[in-house]
Amino acid sequence: MTTAITRLITKLRGEGVGTDEFGNQYYQDRKVAPNGRRKRWVVYEGDDEASKVPPEWNAWLHYTCLLYTSDAADE
Repeated sequence: MTTAITRLITKLRGEGVGTDEFGNQYYQDRKVAPNGRRKRWVVYEGDDEASKVPPEWNAWLHYTCLLYTSDAADE
């Protein structure tokens, strides 16, 4: 369950990146941090359960790939 603080931060600072097949929504910070990376996070559909994050999106969340797209899954 998303908290009120998470919803507020997502609305004020979040830039939507995409949604997975489970309905989870992925965001990144609009501003780039001094280290050159944007903060990334997921808003879960239903209960907060990390095992609901598909491998492609997990790689994106952990900066293993730059951006998850459906085209990348087809390769």
